[in-house]
Amino acid sequence: MKRILCFITYFYMAAALPGLSDKKADALIATHLEKTTRRSAQITIQINHRRGEKPPVFLAFTWLRRVQSALTSHLIRIEAPASQKGKLLLVHEQPDGSSNYIAYRPKSVLKKKVRISGTRHYKYKSLRIAIQELIGGELGKYTHHYIGKQKVRGVDCHLIENRLKAKFKRQSDYPRSMLALGTDNHLMVKWELYGKSNRLEKKIVALESIEMDGVEMVTQAQVTDLKRGSQLLMKVTSVQYNPKFNPKLFQKEYLSRNSP
Repeated sequence: MKRILCFITYFYMAAALPGLSDKKADALIATHLEKTTRRSAQITIQINHRRGEKPPVFLAFTWLRRVQSALTSHLIRIEAPASQKGKLLLVHEQPDGSSNYIAYRPKSVLKKKVRISGTRHYKYKSLRIAIQELIGGELGKYTHHYIGKQKVRGVDCHLIENRLKAKFKRQSDYPRSMLALGTDNHLMVKWELYGKSNRLEKKIVALESIEMDGVEMVTQAQVTDLKRGSQLLMKVTSVQYNPKFNPKLFQKEYLSRNSP
């Protein structure tokens, strides 16, 4: 009973003070990011999406990620299906969690540039994916609070609550989330995201974690969108760490030259 009361007290304190983090949670998130998204890489990913009785949707894309001390740049290039092939999305992330987006619509005669702010989504048929999902999440926009250790899906995990910082409240659909990281490898085991009504709206579960190019990583994950009644299976098909990128790839001029 005492343990339950302590947990309830902590929960309400965290809710009242969303701008504060704790050092243990910050250190765990930093380690998680160093192992996952804070590495330059070229990754190919396949997505299979289902929603209700609608036909399944397949999407494949290449994700180029260039990590520098003051800036992380992402270039996403859609490879399939044919109707979407060549669409480009460029994202620049600052260390404080802020970011900006530039995209080009596929098969646009004018190759019109589209600046994106907030929670812009990539949409194709019944598929709807937030940009932060495509690039691995935006944990820099949140404060982090350590809950404790817990066994999740049979794995010993650190449980961390993430609360959206006030300045980013219009840039995410999820003001709060609960992230379970494996205690042995700091990889995501389960991620629960809560909407503005504080109801669970999305679950991301790691299905497979293996070593690719010398680094252990989540290679298959299932995303269940409870609000939209959809399910998405993501699979990493190849990865190359620390490739020698041409810096020009991550400039907006590249999009205008290479977008359909």
